Amino acid sequence: MISFNVAGLLHEPPGAVRDVRVRDRYVTLGPDVELAGPLDADLRLQRTNRGILARGSVGAPLRRTCARCTDAYVEDVRATIDEEFLPTIDPESGVRLPVDADEPIGTLRIDEHHEVDLGQVLHDELALTEPMHPLCRPDCPGLCVECGQRLDAGPHAHGDDEIDPRLAALASLLRDREQ
Repeated sequence: MISFNVAGLLHEPPGAVRDVRVRDRYVTLGPDVELAGPLDADLRLQRTNRGILARGSVGAPLRRTCARCTDAYVEDVRATIDEEFLPTIDPESGVRLPVDADEPIGTLRIDEHHEVDLGQVLHDELALTEPMHPLCRPDCPGLCVECGQRLDAGPHAHGDDEIDPRLAALASLLRDREQ
């Protein structure tokens, strides 16, 4: 969990900023985003008239699985963060703030301890870096369709081609024609 206390920033006027650097931080973001090492982030937390705006970038090595050969590989990715967090408690009075009916579902919130949790934001942004067809390298040959061995592992032999029984009659006609 990566969270920052923004109580002091909430007491400042709009426009006030805090720069945050996260270095060599090991976190768990979920089963679908597997970090292969620590993440690094440079963030700017800025007070807005409604809450706190978190902007910056995050970089992390992610473990991926090649779509062709199914081998695991590590890819260094960078993602941009640009999210606004709204308070749940008024910082001056300590009274719980009502939720606006027009507010979109999934609006990020500052918790009752005045902390901004970036875990879900980091998960979502890093998950979006997943390519449609991840490849360990651009020229990955993949796997043999018959035996499942890697095609770059060297030559390998297969038995005679089996003929689909539905087409066996046509194959016999073809053999008779060739003779």
